[in-house]
Amino acid sequence: MISRCSLVSCRLLILVVLAVIASSCAYSSSPAHETPVVEKDNAAQAAVTKSVDLPAYTDEQLASYSDEISDILRRGELRVAVYREDRYPFFYADDQGLLHGSDIELARDIALKLGVKATFLRTAKSFNEVVEQVAAGEADIAISKLSVTLERAKKVLFSEPYLTLRQTLLINRLQLASLEQGNRDPLNVIQTYGDRIGVIGGTSYASFARELFPDQQQVNFSSTASLIEAVQNGEVLAAVYDEFELMSYQKKHPSSSLHLQYLRLENHMDSIAVAVAPQRRHLQAWINTYMQLQQDYVKRLLTDYEIIN
Repeated sequence: MISRCSLVSCRLLILVVLAVIASSCAYSSSPAHETPVVEKDNAAQAAVTKSVDLPAYTDEQLASYSDEISDILRRGELRVAVYREDRYPFFYADDQGLLHGSDIELARDIALKLGVKATFLRTAKSFNEVVEQVAAGEADIAISKLSVTLERAKKVLFSEPYLTLRQTLLINRLQLASLEQGNRDPLNVIQTYGDRIGVIGGTSYASFARELFPDQQQVNFSSTASLIEAVQNGEVLAAVYDEFELMSYQKKHPSSSLHLQYLRLENHMDSIAVAVAPQRRHLQAWINTYMQLQQDYVKRLLTDYEIIN
């Protein structure tokens, strides 16, 4: 016969087991909302760095750097502004929304060498707005195929250029021929007799065009396609734009040369550089040092993306 004491012990044991089971079930049925969601851009960063561990800085180490550098190191990220529209092969998003391109790789390598990850702010509706975001401190830097201009340099700091292009004219051949009057220099003809010059609003080429053609009416367009179409149909005599974009269009549409003249202006350069927030002078100096020491990497990067030969 089982004693009364043993019966009580058995009952207690059963209650303990049931409590453990109930607790386990309650835990397993709770929502797994505590698992962090990895942002697409962070996933891309992890793939680029290939599991390279970013350094963990002590307070003593951080105190040895300038305030503006230690601020970025504490944050663990370098905030990079990029224009929201794709500009292949400089920056573009794939079908999954991950950023790629020469400027993106350059930004990630700069951040990695600095000891942090790169995060991208991609909301600017124009290249000028990219500059404004850096000037306002919303981003630490901008790497966005940004041309250096005197007006932009009033608002931000610029690194040494990592790419130099030439300003290029796209000209309606038929209209140009009607104006030449024996003068065979297209630039001089347009400056003397031209009336309407096309540009893409919010780009450096608006200011470049004003310098080249101060007496001509400037007509703004919203895209490369609409700009080229306007020159083709004679809405404007010529357009001032990016050497890389226009030469790429000419390669894809060789027959366009029957109606359009492409004129690279050898003495009018377009320097592409990193824009740096005005309060981050040490960061600007550090990026200039990066450009000097990593120039072979930068050149190889631009060559791989077929931006330079």
